[in-house]
Amino acid sequence: MLTTLRIKNLALVTDLTLELRSGFNIITGETGAGKSIVIGALNLILGQRADRSLIRNGSSQCVIEAVFESASIEKDLTPLLDDFGLESCDDGILILKRSLRTSGGNRQFVNGSPTTLEALELIGELLVDIHGPHDHQSLLDASRQLEILDAYGHLDPLREEFADLLK
Repeated sequence: MLTTLRIKNLALVTDLTLELRSGFNIITGETGAGKSIVIGALNLILGQRADRSLIRNGSSQCVIEAVFESASIEKDLTPLLDDFGLESCDDGILILKRSLRTSGGNRQFVNGSPTTLEALELIGELLVDIHGPHDHQSLLDASRQLEILDAYGHLDPLREEFADLLK
């Protein structure tokens, strides 16, 4: 679960710390209140490509930090963290950090260790699923329906074996 999201010098945000609690959290506000900036920051910390124009005017860098806490986070992420040579989670806490610099530097960290954008993206896929206003339309796609059914039935190994036989 995402427990803390800190955004510094991103777009119009100078410094914002958003603390979330277990249960259902809602971000609401009028048009222009900054909801999209919060979602954009979450996408960036989860490995989305960045545009330097997002750095707040007059700032040399923006920093986004996210803290995830879960009893199962260690079990779920340890193999992936090991693959990238990253520090494991302590006490079910995972800390992601990303900084973008106007000079062109882009750095990302997992539990304090430097890492790649690819690692953030793969970790993000395991942690968060973000849905927009029209995302439900993908359910109308027959191939997507098959993917969902195969995942639900834990059929991915059989599907891969079948694909290998077809080669």
